[in-house]
Amino acid sequence: MQEEQFLIRDRAYGVWHRPRSIERFLGHRRAKSLTMADLDSVMFVEYGYDNKLPLALVEVAQDIGQEKPTGVIRQLAKMANLPAFVALYTPAVQPNPASPAWHDIDQFRVKRVWPKPEAAWRNLSPNEWASALVQIRDWQLRKFASQVAANDDAY
Repeated sequence: MQEEQFLIRDRAYGVWHRPRSIERFLGHRRAKSLTMADLDSVMFVEYGYDNKLPLALVEVAQDIGQEKPTGVIRQLAKMANLPAFVALYTPAVQPNPASPAWHDIDQFRVKRVWPKPEAAWRNLSPNEWASALVQIRDWQLRKFASQVAANDDAY
């Protein structure tokens, strides 16, 4: 097992993703609809607010120029039939205005790892990543809404 790089888990992404912070990019209503659960301070699951339906997996880490291993999150995504991403963030010098104890985020390096894994990283601003999360969420909700269960009248 690999040793911890830092003695304290950085909470910048968890703070950045909360409605009071992310509404800077999405507005209040969309920010409140973008929900996630922190699975271990590194992996997050995006889910539907009303029904708690898991929508996507996102592994997050501070960007120190690394190439992030994705074997576990890719296998979880395959098993759950969910899209999965790695999002590496560059901390900002200034604090997050919604939670000044933690720094804000300047940019993200993002890669989809399942399905159709991307070979190259995409550099995204916080606004672009927030918008991408909403697009992923909306796409997944539409996908699940169109599925018919075996006990529905259609069968």
